[in-house]
Amino acid sequence: MPSMSQANVSFSMTKPTNYNLLILLVISALCAIVPLDLTQLIFAVLGALCYYMVQSLQRSMGVPGQKKLPKSPTEKAEPREVKKRRTNRKPLTEGTHVDAAAQPPCVPILAPKFKGESLEDEVQELIAQIMPTAASQRGVDRLAEAIRVMLASSLPEVEVTGFASSDLSRGRANGVAVPDVDIVIQLRPDRVASKLPKGAGPAMAPRMLQKWALRICADRLVSGGFKFRRSGFRGNEPKMTLLVPSELKIFETAVPIDISVNAATPLHSAALVSECGNLNPQSKELILLIRRWAKDRGICHAPKGHLSPYVWSLLVVYYLQVAQKDPLLPPVAEFQAIKDLLPTGAAKTAQAWHCKASELTAAELLKGFMQFYNSFPWKSEAVCVLRGSKGPMPLSLPIHIIEHEDGPKTTECGPNIEDPFAPKKNLGSGMTWWSWLRMKEELARANTLLEQDTSLSTLLAPWSPGPEEAAENYEASRN
Repeated sequence: MPSMSQANVSFSMTKPTNYNLLILLVISALCAIVPLDLTQLIFAVLGALCYYMVQSLQRSMGVPGQKKLPKSPTEKAEPREVKKRRTNRKPLTEGTHVDAAAQPPCVPILAPKFKGESLEDEVQELIAQIMPTAASQRGVDRLAEAIRVMLASSLPEVEVTGFASSDLSRGRANGVAVPDVDIVIQLRPDRVASKLPKGAGPAMAPRMLQKWALRICADRLVSGGFKFRRSGFRGNEPKMTLLVPSELKIFETAVPIDISVNAATPLHSAALVSECGNLNPQSKELILLIRRWAKDRGICHAPKGHLSPYVWSLLVVYYLQVAQKDPLLPPVAEFQAIKDLLPTGAAKTAQAWHCKASELTAAELLKGFMQFYNSFPWKSEAVCVLRGSKGPMPLSLPIHIIEHEDGPKTTECGPNIEDPFAPKKNLGSGMTWWSWLRMKEELARANTLLEQDTSLSTLLAPWSPGPEEAAENYEASRN
């Protein structure tokens, strides 16, 4: 026979320990004994079932107000400095500038590969890939018309123009940082005044009015399906970068674009490159090569203090004007096709320019450009494509002085680059000490690699900042 202790254990194991189940059984028994109406009986049973389900759910999720378990001894407390930085970190807003190169990409960007055996073969292969095509310009024209239709409902009499500076069917590094498509929106200031907040109006400074107009247009496009990527308000002309939605059926892939309001630089840049190509096809090829190199090496993003693609084009023009015994380009003042864009009195009547056949190949011109600017006397010479010859710095051009990291204690003469469409503007004035060092570093690197006949893939290897520099750029972009 089983002992009394075994019987007690058996009874304790069969005794219900779930009080909720016991309550349910008691209520069910009462409902069966007490004479109730059928409707009342049904509601009583349903109420009991609901109560049981709620109690079970609370046990599985945890009872509110339950005290947290203490941390295990092996878990380290978060440093106070980390908590302070996390608390003071500002959230990203729509107008915050974030550099794509400041964050490590999810997919590594690889250097381009070429099939050519020699450097000249690789250069010609790259030129064929980046030369703007008629199909790309047609797509940009369709995009400009689509943007005009989207903006016309809220901004009457709007005009939109688009410029393509490369073959859009081919992707490349830093595509979002420096797009190959510029969209210029032409607006009358009085049309924008009605959209401004209270207290603002046409009397607002032109630059502030330009920023407000750009925000209004960007908001309208984003609400229509465009994706916001970044803003650049630090340059001479404010702009924003958007991604074209695939729903428009214009491009096969998402294409980044720069939009600006009443900006003249995209028009000037397109006109200059086009006329250079008409005068000397080699000049346009070299311009496209240098712009591609500057983009891939991360030294042409103007909001970060670098020279813009338009300024790099001017450097190429000046090199072709003065570096060779026989100039490969005339002074810009003699460019008859764009004389109406030049300031009053700057254009000069000249004889028809006959392109002189250069004995230098595209690869040799690329080498010569790097060598020319790697040893360029920035302290005593300015880049003046309007006159197209070496000489003293124009008195009307303000000199750009760069302060070192220690502030005004140590200074240095920076690049002085004249804008041919606005001769009193120094296009190098936006450079900082860091961007100045980066430009000289890249010129020296390219000069060394090309002297060694290194592959073009190595020359165009996409640049990315180091871990510490990327973290600093990312935090600076958020503040």
